[in-house]
Amino acid sequence: MFMITMPIIVIYWQSHGLTVKDIFVLQVIFSIALVVLEIPSGYLADRLGNKNVIVFGSVTGILGYFLYWLIPSYAGFVAAELMLALSVSLMSGSRDALLYDTLSTHGTESDYTKYHGRFNAWGQVSEASAAVLAGLIASSVSLSAVLAIQTLVLTLTVPIAFCLHSYQGNNRESDSLATIVRYCFVGNPRLLWLNLMTGAVGASTLTMVWFVQPHWKSLGVDLLYFGFFWAGLNFVVALGSVLAARIQRLIRFRVLFGLIAVAPFLLYAGMALLANSMVAVVFVSLFWLLRGIVMPIISDYVQREATQRNRATVLSANSLMIRLVFSVTSPFVGWVTDVYSFQMAFVASAIVFGFIAVLAFTNWLFHIETTATT
Repeated sequence: MFMITMPIIVIYWQSHGLTVKDIFVLQVIFSIALVVLEIPSGYLADRLGNKNVIVFGSVTGILGYFLYWLIPSYAGFVAAELMLALSVSLMSGSRDALLYDTLSTHGTESDYTKYHGRFNAWGQVSEASAAVLAGLIASSVSLSAVLAIQTLVLTLTVPIAFCLHSYQGNNRESDSLATIVRYCFVGNPRLLWLNLMTGAVGASTLTMVWFVQPHWKSLGVDLLYFGFFWAGLNFVVALGSVLAARIQRLIRFRVLFGLIAVAPFLLYAGMALLANSMVAVVFVSLFWLLRGIVMPIISDYVQREATQRNRATVLSANSLMIRLVFSVTSPFVGWVTDVYSFQMAFVASAIVFGFIAVLAFTNWLFHIETTATT
């Protein structure tokens, strides 16, 4: 999570001629690759072991950023994004499954949201620390230097991954991939609609991640301050992650998930009103707060619908939905930005993400109530 590239990556792309639409298309390529790879990689983790897959994911992550530095062109960026998509897909389900299995072995799985929140919080503190350096290095050395440093930092993930211990056991008798896929998308309606709501909310915050740097640039924010702003946003995510378990205890889950479902509409509507104001630089932190709070809570509920032998695959299906929604919606909102304005793009985002999230929440709640009465 020491992602020193994140505060400047959009500016790096733009320095090599990419428009906002090009950037969203690049991210769609990444997301489609994730859609294809997520479930097979999760199944691989269930069969071969979470630790082994995490080690491989670490290696492919290093190769991805090396390609970014080595081939600074659109073709090179596509190759890098495909390699990074493989890395992320290998990490996503196996990482959270490893955490849950570890807690389960020690009889503390009920504290999953708390530990997942801490897990995220430390990651965000790491990314925030990196962000402070990013702006300084980009402004005093070069943008490409940031990519080179990122590659070197990620080499540390391989020996760390080898130090992990898996409590997974022997999963050779796990369900077939087709059986797990049917369970996620047909056999369990609660999980299907929960995944779609996760997709809408997750895609809404992911879209803002790629909006925020060109939006700051349009407001005249100096590149030197990008790293500091990005660091602040990551501390906000860390705060949300730490608070997630407490919020989950304090608010009834139906009310909590209802608030989560309407959040994308409310936040993008607010951004539309503030699109041309420097206040938007502060308001955008609410997206990062939502991101920090939501993911540990939703991951906990997804884990409850899984078993040890299919856990990584089920979690990967949940992550897949975020990328699927993003892949469908982001070219449209990127086009609206280029042709019209950020304000119109924020309005479009409010409508699209708000509609999907509320529709999914309503159906999820219906199936929750149906299960409770039967």
